[in-house]
Amino acid sequence: MNDRVADAPSLNTYHHGNLRQALLDAAVSAIRESGPENLSLRALARSVGVSQTAPYRHFADKNDLLVELAQQTFNEITRVTESAINPADNCHQRMLSAGDAFLRYAAANPEKYKLVFGNSIEHPENYPHLVETGQRCFAVMLTLIDDGIQAGEFIQADAMLLANVCWSGIHGFSSLWIDGLFARRELPADFDTMLGSQIRATVRAISATPDAIKI
Repeated sequence: MNDRVADAPSLNTYHHGNLRQALLDAAVSAIRESGPENLSLRALARSVGVSQTAPYRHFADKNDLLVELAQQTFNEITRVTESAINPADNCHQRMLSAGDAFLRYAAANPEKYKLVFGNSIEHPENYPHLVETGQRCFAVMLTLIDDGIQAGEFIQADAMLLANVCWSGIHGFSSLWIDGLFARRELPADFDTMLGSQIRATVRAISATPDAIKI
């Protein structure tokens, strides 16, 4: 049976055979408009021009769709942060580059970012693949910090502890920016300057030679 609705007004919304991704893309737009709590598979079906039952061939329910969207998001963050790292750089610079890429991704993809680091997904621990992609994403920073400790560039401490310190600062900045809290007050600088300062301050906090990093 064809997924398409014969008289649907948006038959060209997606290419045949790619309904699963079309629904995920439509979900991002829907979340942007009204939040994940109001997401509806039937509404997504209408938005891409398919029958209301078609999405259920790909996703068991809304939570199942959100889980897959979150997995894709974690994988995207992993790719952009890893791609920003130059292996020839020292550990400080690799952390600065990865942090910059992470914050820029968050600012450009607020809906996806809030999904993966929010509480919209019910019982995420029950989805092993989601847990795995999240851990792999976090491991990018954890590995950079462990490398920095071993090289003597970062302070001698537990790598997981330092990773959580860095994560708190970076995630806090992302969340404040995405939620518009910075926009409600007079800022000392533009976005690029604030982003750079945030990353340098974060790396400086774990550096064995903090004076070498200027805020």
